[in-house]
Amino acid sequence: MRELTDLLAESNVTITGRVDRIITGITYDSRATRTGNIFFALRGEHFNGHKFVKMAIENGASVIVHDQDLSHYDPKVTYIRVPDARAIMPHLAAEFYRFPAEEMLTIGITGTNGKTTTTYYIQHLLAGAHLQAAIIGTTGVHWAGQVESLTHTTPESVDLQAILADLAVHGCSSAVMEVSSHALMQHRADDLFFNAAIFTNLTQDHLDYHATMEAYARAKQVLFNQLSASAVAVINSDDPYGELMVENSPAKVVRFGQKSGSEYRLAQFELHDELTHMAIKTPKGDYEFDTNAVGLYNGYNLLAAISVVMELGYEFSSFAHHLGTLPIVPGRLQQIGKTEKRVFIDYAHTPNAMETVLEALRSFYPSSRLITVFGCGGDRDKGKRPKMGEIATTFSEYTIITDDNPRSESAEAIIRDIIAGCDPQSDFEIIPHRKGAIQRALTLATDDTIVAVLGKGHENYQEIRGTRYHFNDTEAIQSYQDENGN
Repeated sequence: MRELTDLLAESNVTITGRVDRIITGITYDSRATRTGNIFFALRGEHFNGHKFVKMAIENGASVIVHDQDLSHYDPKVTYIRVPDARAIMPHLAAEFYRFPAEEMLTIGITGTNGKTTTTYYIQHLLAGAHLQAAIIGTTGVHWAGQVESLTHTTPESVDLQAILADLAVHGCSSAVMEVSSHALMQHRADDLFFNAAIFTNLTQDHLDYHATMEAYARAKQVLFNQLSASAVAVINSDDPYGELMVENSPAKVVRFGQKSGSEYRLAQFELHDELTHMAIKTPKGDYEFDTNAVGLYNGYNLLAAISVVMELGYEFSSFAHHLGTLPIVPGRLQQIGKTEKRVFIDYAHTPNAMETVLEALRSFYPSSRLITVFGCGGDRDKGKRPKMGEIATTFSEYTIITDDNPRSESAEAIIRDIIAGCDPQSDFEIIPHRKGAIQRALTLATDDTIVAVLGKGHENYQEIRGTRYHFNDTEAIQSYQDENGN
């Protein structure tokens, strides 16, 4: 619990009502509000928290933070009028939880693709250097063998500060987190004091939200603008948006990639049997090693992880023994079962991610037949749908187009958008029911066939018309394998 006056000590706000209050918690969900809470009335794309102020008060809120006029003011409640409730929420949340990020080593990762895998790689390398780090991102909060699911890649600022505070109480001294463009635009990652930030890449996605690639890039740039002079910014030198990320950053900038002049340069990446041989050049020396990272794009993810860990002061020798035992990241080019029909799932839901995954499978199994199963999410960037149809039918001998998360859109309309880009000379079919599409692919597969089920990865739900139904690609594949023995 905290005193309201302490939380507002550095805030320039307009207060109506008592300030001598003890605050028991902070929330933005009126349904979760409890006695003594501050309730933030946030405005979102599909809701307006100001409409739920009455419910929050009925549930015990003693303080309301708002940025619009209210229809009713309760004399027993304190009201704090601010220009932007969402913008001030991170600071009050950090103050309430006593700025847990200040006592931790924090690393933020942004980019269209590779964020999740890079967090896992960093955690693994830090473990080799005897530092136990938590992961916060798309697959949940991972710490000390426990996993807690999340509804967003980057939680709301109140939730994020609560997570960090809880991790600190349980002895966690480092957190590696994914930072989405939505989160940066919505101030969710404010007041986190990152020691380092990584930019992986920028390719088409989320244009339903950002409208243009330039706006999308500027959203990502916020992470690097917020770094301090003592922090380090690690950027992909081979990505055309890399330098834009750090043009206004006060942090030390280092680059990774294949481009000459990169402080951390990938000099060699070759497949040998079941392992990949990598040679890298760094400011502290040149190194060669074998790793189980699959595909060039994962070579970039690993190089990003090595770059940031070394920039934070850890010697290559401290984690070198972990480079050959990188973790299998849930839903990221993850092989399901061990049969002559090699079946992989991957979260790839952008044109670039799909292309890199299919290229990787082609390079590893050049003589195999490739069957791809995928769909596209509803209420999201429509422009990527035909591009993904083109990529799938170009790389695959056979493509099955199915549902992903239609959300509020017509599944049939989404599929029509995908088909518009498909090679008309290619072999493809439409099976809207996702489990049926997966079963069809596995039935068509013969020995030495690769089946790639793309788009959902680790997800355990399918969202259709506002309802989330349990569904998991791995479970659908394993069910078929159990019933058919392959």
